[in-house]
Amino acid sequence: MTDEDPFAHVRFAVEPGLADSIAAADQDGVPDPRHTEFAERLRGYAADRLDRRPGCFVLTGLGGLSDAAARRFTVNASRMLGEVMPQDFSGALLREVKDRGLRLDGASARYSDTRQGGNLHTDGFHRPGRVPDYFTLFCLRQAALGGSLVMVHVQDVLTELRARPDVLDVLRRPFHFDTRADTPGAPRTVRRPVLDFADGSARVHYLREYVEAGHRQDGVAPLTPEQTGALDHLDGLLARADLHTLGRLRPGEMVFIDNRSVIHGRTPFEDGSAGRMMFRTWIAA
Repeated sequence: MTDEDPFAHVRFAVEPGLADSIAAADQDGVPDPRHTEFAERLRGYAADRLDRRPGCFVLTGLGGLSDAAARRFTVNASRMLGEVMPQDFSGALLREVKDRGLRLDGASARYSDTRQGGNLHTDGFHRPGRVPDYFTLFCLRQAALGGSLVMVHVQDVLTELRARPDVLDVLRRPFHFDTRADTPGAPRTVRRPVLDFADGSARVHYLREYVEAGHRQDGVAPLTPEQTGALDHLDGLLARADLHTLGRLRPGEMVFIDNRSVIHGRTPFEDGSAGRMMFRTWIAA
């Protein structure tokens, strides 16, 4: 971990008038040439910064957008990189990431509903179907204290696992992940490996609490000592400060992160009077 701002070299400014125009765009309307050019820029950023290291980039200059415009900009900009995916069983395309006074150990609580830190993870793997390739966070309001992003790249994890092929072998086998579903009839777990190499490159599916909750479900075998040991070893790696990259979003910034290769979390935070508020999207590229 270093004190250098990891976003310093991957921040790209958006002209205020362009941001307003994208926020106001109608998906079925006449294409605006400025939006087409901006989409090409975004795809270039993604190819250079998401599909290879560092696995993230940040748009700046969005602080003049209202709450409603920021929501629209987040979804519309996300659509420029692919399909914006539902984040719950009701089909919501945008989720407010804020403290709802919940704890992650609740039956259906999600990490995005808490102010807890740690718990490094990837997004959307706990839901049936396709897992997001990218995710975004638009910072409307930052926490009074804490709330910095913590990121670990999968290639650094794999480098450390070269000395433990036994752990790597276990992590490549399927686990049950709790779906956090509270809808009657919805599936209670989904099976995925923690480390997936199916498409030829490493992809991560992880949040420890969701694994443990999944294996506590009726009809699901408990975690074996071998599985628990492999997860403990992975957690030890994810806790290492020398593998961490820390970055703090400013209000009016939107980060794009590669959900396949970047395991992320945040530092615990304390809210001021307004409260930390991020808008999140999931993208299938």
